[in-house]
Amino acid sequence: MKKVYTIIIAAVMVSAGCKKNNNNEPSKQEELEPVNDPLLFGLTRVGDNYVPTEWQGKRRDTSIVSYKHKSLVVTGFYERSIVTPNGVGKGIEYYGNEVTDGKGSRLCQFLEKSTPFSESAGRKLDPSYVEWSQGCTSYNGSTYIIAIGRMPGQRVNSYYYKIDGQTRKITSHPLAPTPNGNGYAWHCGTSKGLIVSKSLSPDTKKTFLEVFREDNWIQDYKLEVPGHIYIDVENLFAKDDNHLIAIVACKRAGTPITGLFYFTINLTDHTVKLYQAEMPEANFHINKGAYVNNTVYLPYYENGSNKCAYVTLKLDPNTGKLVTNKFDLPTKAGVPYGSATLIGTEGNNVYVAGEQGGLACYWRNDKLIDIENKETTSSVITAISVYD
Repeated sequence: MKKVYTIIIAAVMVSAGCKKNNNNEPSKQEELEPVNDPLLFGLTRVGDNYVPTEWQGKRRDTSIVSYKHKSLVVTGFYERSIVTPNGVGKGIEYYGNEVTDGKGSRLCQFLEKSTPFSESAGRKLDPSYVEWSQGCTSYNGSTYIIAIGRMPGQRVNSYYYKIDGQTRKITSHPLAPTPNGNGYAWHCGTSKGLIVSKSLSPDTKKTFLEVFREDNWIQDYKLEVPGHIYIDVENLFAKDDNHLIAIVACKRAGTPITGLFYFTINLTDHTVKLYQAEMPEANFHINKGAYVNNTVYLPYYENGSNKCAYVTLKLDPNTGKLVTNKFDLPTKAGVPYGSATLIGTEGNNVYVAGEQGGLACYWRNDKLIDIENKETTSSVITAISVYD
C-alpha cells in the first residue's frame, strides 16, 4: 500500500531549549509549534491475533492491507520524498513477507499489489527460497532493507535491497555471510557504503563488535567497561564515513544497577574510546534511538515501574566530555507499568513511542498523547514517522 502525505515547506523560526535547573536536571520543554500528528505503525491485538495497525491523530486503521494474500506479514514502512503540486511531501510504502506458491517467502513492497524486491531488482529466486527482513535504515534519501535468505538445507545468505532516493530503482547487494547464519543486528548508511555489524560476547565482561562495510570486514572491536558485566550494544550510529558511535548498557557487577556508556570507534586507525553517561542509579532499559545533529536520543524506562523518559548524549568537542540530559515523561496515574521504546525527532520536537499498561501511546516533548485503543487489551508501536 502506498500513501502520500503532503507537507508544505515554509520558513518558520522556532526557538526553544532544554534548559537545566539548579540541580543539573533538565527542565520541562516548552511546546513547540507548528506540529503535525506523527504516523505510527505497529500491532493491535484482535482476539487471539495481532494485526498490522496504522495510527495518525484520532484515526486507527487495522486494514492497511486491503487485498487478499495467502500469507502475509507486514513488517513496517519506509519513507520516500516526493514532489507534488502543493509542495514537498513524504510517501509511505509498506513492506514485509509473503509466502510463495513453492512454500518459500519473498520480501515485498505492498502497493496496490505486492511486488517482491527481488523481482524489481532483477534477482531470480527459486520458488522454495525463503527470505525475511532484519530491519530497515535510510541514508541520504535512500532506503536499505536488510535481508537474510536461504534455500532449504543450505547456508543462510545475507544481503540488502536498496531503494534509490532519487530514481526509486531497486538493487540487490551482497553482505558477508555470518557463521551461524543469523545476519546483522545493526546497520548504518554512509557515502562509502552500508556498514553492518553484529556482536559476540565470549564472556560476561566484554563483547566484540564485528564491523563490515558492504561485504568487506573492517575489524572486530573489543568493548569492555571496568567493573561492569553483560555488555550489551543497544544502538550503533555512523557519525560519518569513518567513525561509529556504539551505545552500550551493562550491569554494575554484583548489583542490578544499569550503566550507560558511549563508545567512539575510529574505522581508520581502529581506536576505541569510552565515555560514561551520568545516569540515576536504577535498573533501566534503553531502546532504539536516533542520532541527529551530533546528538544521540534514547528512549528510557525503569524496570518494574512506570517511570519513562528520554535521554540525550552529546560529546563536547571542546572539553571532550559527554554531556548527558534526562527528560522525564509524564505517565498515567494508577497504571503500574509502562515503557518508552522508540524515538524520533523533527525540527525541535522530540517524539517518543511507548505504552502505558500494555496500550500503545506516544509523547511529543513532555506531553503524553493517547491514541485509539478501543476493543483491544494490547497494542505496540514499532515505527514512527514525523512531519513537523
